[in-house]
Amino acid sequence: MTSHESLLSNIDRSLKCKVKMGTWELVQASGKGTLVIQPNDGPKYIQEVMIVPGLDENLLSVGQMIEHGYWLVFGDSMVNIYANKEMKELMANVPMKGNRCFPMKFEFMNPVMANKAEVDNHSWKWHRRFGHLNYVSLKML
Repeated sequence: MTSHESLLSNIDRSLKCKVKMGTWELVQASGKGTLVIQPNDGPKYIQEVMIVPGLDENLLSVGQMIEHGYWLVFGDSMVNIYANKEMKELMANVPMKGNRCFPMKFEFMNPVMANKAEVDNHSWKWHRRFGHLNYVSLKML
């Protein structure tokens, strides 16, 4: 789950459901999309990431990850996320926070840039400075 809609591609607004947060508050999801992440071995895609306005951090939904074929290994206050059951492609290590949630803290790759070999450091710096504004909009500036 994320509140950063600009991180997603293929956004589907037909999803309308409520998500129960760790505080027991119900929050309305406003859609879902595909998240492109950039581990060391190239771009990976996480499907059906829900857009939940107001989230402070990106949260991992264990059930959703398992449904999409990812393998998760929990232990030592963290979760290792693998691309498949062979567990050779480590996608992310996510440490557990004090509230027993797993906020995802890895570098995101803009969906437009997923097919490019690399993003130059200058563009990446401005992408981050403008609150993760997408590269197409940055180019227009």
